[in-house]
Amino acid sequence: MIIEALASVALTGAPHPRVGAPVGVLVIPRLHLRAVVHQGVGAAVLANGPGHYPGTSLPGGAGTVAVAGHRVTHRRTFLQINELRKGDRIYFTTRRGRFTYRVVKERVVRPQATWVLRRTGRQQLVLTACHPPRTARFRYVVFAVRIA
Repeated sequence: MIIEALASVALTGAPHPRVGAPVGVLVIPRLHLRAVVHQGVGAAVLANGPGHYPGTSLPGGAGTVAVAGHRVTHRRTFLQINELRKGDRIYFTTRRGRFTYRVVKERVVRPQATWVLRRTGRQQLVLTACHPPRTARFRYVVFAVRIA
């Protein structure tokens, strides 16, 4: 599965929770979404909701925090991901605190575009989902920068 291939990209050396463990709560007001994010992006984890890509930062850490979710199967967490707009707020709460991100852009990319998970010079949140719904032909990617 391509999501698992993306997850294998080693991006940071930070320790992470065990696979399946809760990482935090993601809140996206525009989508009326509140979901627990678990560690990992394998099929078993994503069947229960969004998953944090191993190898990317955890919220509050330097670099990229990346989260994958399904659009039409299982909990359909990111069904309406394409409705996010530039400037929308996203909140990610963990044991370390509440982190606020602002959407800066969206892109549609091929599944092999692992560059979307790379660490950047700023703290950012990347959300990924299959696109269009009901196909894995592309990925819809939302980029948000940390503002608080």
